[in-house]
Amino acid sequence: MGAMKTVVIGLGNPILTDDGVGIYAARMLERVLPPGSGVDIVELAVGGLGLMEAMIGYDRVILIDAFWSPDGEPGRVLQFDAGHLPDTLNSASAHDADLPTALRVGRSLGAPLPADDGIQIVAVQARDVLTFGQVPTPPVAAALPLAVSRVLDLLGCRPVVDPYTLSPESFWRL
Repeated sequence: MGAMKTVVIGLGNPILTDDGVGIYAARMLERVLPPGSGVDIVELAVGGLGLMEAMIGYDRVILIDAFWSPDGEPGRVLQFDAGHLPDTLNSASAHDADLPTALRVGRSLGAPLPADDGIQIVAVQARDVLTFGQVPTPPVAAALPLAVSRVLDLLGCRPVVDPYTLSPESFWRL
């Protein structure tokens, strides 16, 4: 049997301060992932049905995203699977389905999607996901190497460059 087809999806909006952390982490991961790892890396600014469509055909998905709750500690890195999604400001939208609903719809239509335990989420606790800005807050920026290290651990990969030696500022580009 061949290797599992894996995608890492960096989610977020890079013009909304901390909401861009998933995008920035995906860019950092591209820099440190060993060549020939066989892992696809995607930047995505949509959730719900658009996110579900990006998962079709993969055996395993790792999502990197901002996580916001009013009593959370900014910069804290959390890890869980899609079966244990916490309720946060950015887990649902009035204009689209939330991720669990989108996955149910896709599966009911026969889309080849991984099981919930094949969808891991690495989330960085955000301080500000509502203010326009192209740079995350200091605690979220400081958490980028840890988030990338968690993804590398999930992938079972050793980095070609230590993420802690990289300057997070080099990943803020639009």
